[in-house]
Amino acid sequence: MKLAAGLVALALSCSSALAAVPVYGQCGGINFTGETTCASGSVCTVQNAYYSQCLPGAATTPASTSTVKPTSTSTKPSTTVTPTTTSSGPTTTAAPPAATGFVKTSGQKFVLNGSPFTVVGANSYWVGLMGLSTANMNAAFADIAKAGATTVRTWGFNEVTSPSGIYYQSWSGSTPTVNTGSTGLGNFDNVIAAAKANGLRLIVAL
Repeated sequence: MKLAAGLVALALSCSSALAAVPVYGQCGGINFTGETTCASGSVCTVQNAYYSQCLPGAATTPASTSTVKPTSTSTKPSTTVTPTTTSSGPTTTAAPPAATGFVKTSGQKFVLNGSPFTVVGANSYWVGLMGLSTANMNAAFADIAKAGATTVRTWGFNEVTSPSGIYYQSWSGSTPTVNTGSTGLGNFDNVIAAAKANGLRLIVAL
């Protein structure tokens, strides 16, 4: 009986310790519903409107806070204002990041337009090869962005020997023919436009 009581006490103490988001874990962002308290020695740092991450250290800028659930009261006596969005990030009106410039390196870090850029991503080879409409491509990238991604890796190749469906290049023996039409690179242009419209950067595997 003492062993069972000890195990229950241990389980309860572990559950409270495990409730904190570990270092480098997600702690906020638009539509994020998980835990927002970072582990000791780390702080929840806004990367973009869709993703906040627990990073080592202490808060040094107004954009970094130890918790990201907004609470506010109005200036009228005895009136509390309830946030009208589901965002758990400190900024609820931010748009996706501007789609200008390329991600570059600065020392051992990535930067975009001179600001730190954290690569959080997914693989989506299929988005350009399934014959999706532009609307469906946009919906797919919107869902990926809502999950907190900043970057998507996708295929920039699809070589065939018998042209059909979506393909970027066909081979006849040793002679290649690039498909620049709507089932080829024209389709890939739609992939790029849909990613850009959702504030995502692409890693294109060739």
